[in-house]
Amino acid sequence: MAASAEHDKLVSMTARWFKRQGFAVVATELASYGNREQPDVYACRQSCSAMAEIKVSRADFFADAKKPERAQGGLGHYRFYVCPEGMIQPGELPQGWGLLYAIGRSISPVLMPKGNMWPGPKNLDDNWGPFAHDEDGDAARAALFSIARRLAAGKPTYT
Repeated sequence: MAASAEHDKLVSMTARWFKRQGFAVVATELASYGNREQPDVYACRQSCSAMAEIKVSRADFFADAKKPERAQGGLGHYRFYVCPEGMIQPGELPQGWGLLYAIGRSISPVLMPKGNMWPGPKNLDDNWGPFAHDEDGDAARAALFSIARRLAAGKPTYT
């Protein structure tokens, strides 16, 4: 399915939000060899990685939630759904997922850990632990290689 203008706008907003959160490497619409998952936004920093799925319809959200990598494995130590304000409710999320609302030109956290620590998987506390996932190492390496390949070809990782 082709992305809508609204979807594309939220992807760009989310990429900028991750940059402001201290993620030095941010890629959008990431496809990598051997990896079924294609996150709308994938972000990395020294301590961890995060991914976001952008949803602009409830039907797309419910279809996405059925994917096996939404429950285990997959990309991102931290995972988020991003949607227009109120479209997804926190109680509808898969376990451990965060929720960000797009409100006007801003991304507003609805459900995520408090603070800006973003610890890696070995340094979790009671605040961050419930949101942490075991990232699939092979998928993460493939994603990072895809990002490196983009950069080597002179292509932007996001716009």
